[in-house]
Amino acid sequence: GTAVTVRHERKVSLAFGPHFADRRSRMADSIPVIVNPAARSTQAARRIAAIEALSPRPRVLITQQPGDAERLAETLVREGHRLVVAAGGDGTVNEVLQGLCRANTALTAGQQAALGVLPIGTMNVFSLELNLPGKDLPGCWLRLVSGHTREIDLWTANEHYFIQLAGVGVDAEIIRQTTWEAKKKLGPLSYVLSAVRVMRGRSPVLTLQVPGEAPRVGSLVLVGNGRHYGGPFRLFEQADAADGLLDVLVFHQVGPWELAQLVRRLTTSGYSPSEDFECFQAREFTVTVGDSRGGPTRVPMELDGELRGETPVHFKLAERRLTVAV
Repeated sequence: GTAVTVRHERKVSLAFGPHFADRRSRMADSIPVIVNPAARSTQAARRIAAIEALSPRPRVLITQQPGDAERLAETLVREGHRLVVAAGGDGTVNEVLQGLCRANTALTAGQQAALGVLPIGTMNVFSLELNLPGKDLPGCWLRLVSGHTREIDLWTANEHYFIQLAGVGVDAEIIRQTTWEAKKKLGPLSYVLSAVRVMRGRSPVLTLQVPGEAPRVGSLVLVGNGRHYGGPFRLFEQADAADGLLDVLVFHQVGPWELAQLVRRLTTSGYSPSEDFECFQAREFTVTVGDSRGGPTRVPMELDGELRGETPVHFKLAERRLTVAV
């Protein structure tokens, strides 16, 4: 079985409105919160204690190893829970998302579980997108258990799900080279140091193919379902998480100049496409490695800040949308 620690189980009642199967029913079980203690590990004990003290009191499940959050989320949904909360960073959210969505595929639209987020990780981009009060844990919790929800687009990249952002190329390589120890010690700065290392290497040559369109070639592909990327930066200004389209940025070459362009957009959100990169919207596309020219032949992919495999990767809209607690 899955190795987890379960704390403070207590029954509460909460109505969750028309998004759930039986409008007359009330949640009999306490709301499950899957906690990744590695998120801000030095503060883990204090964070867990703060979650356990929330009211109504949650059912706290603490993961012990990679994959626990995914397995737990799937089990909880199959047991009938209609709200599963991920407590951690975006990586924890994405791991919970995999299990939740896999279990949801066997349910009707009215029975599917919603996703909630308690942002206590190093990076909390999705919670920013939802405008959740990340620095006010009790306030955020009250928002999650209020019964207010919204539906957003759900996307797949090969067999994996994502909801906020994705990247193929340099940004995924930066994540791959950023160790847990570095994140624990330096926080977001650890990603900057990894970026400096990665930029010294040879960039890949990627081919992006949208059905019915001419192929695009670049060395970095960034994908947004929401507007935020890498923290509080609004990289995809035109993105709408409910329009059935992904916003895509293709950088033709990733060098110091292109990186400066990216930083300028991250900090000012006021750039327009140029010969260095292009942006467009798409419902479906594929990214493969083209002529490697001595560069890498397989390139990593990240989804919501979590490494999820390598090229080739096929992005497409999932068959159903996702309900999130807001």
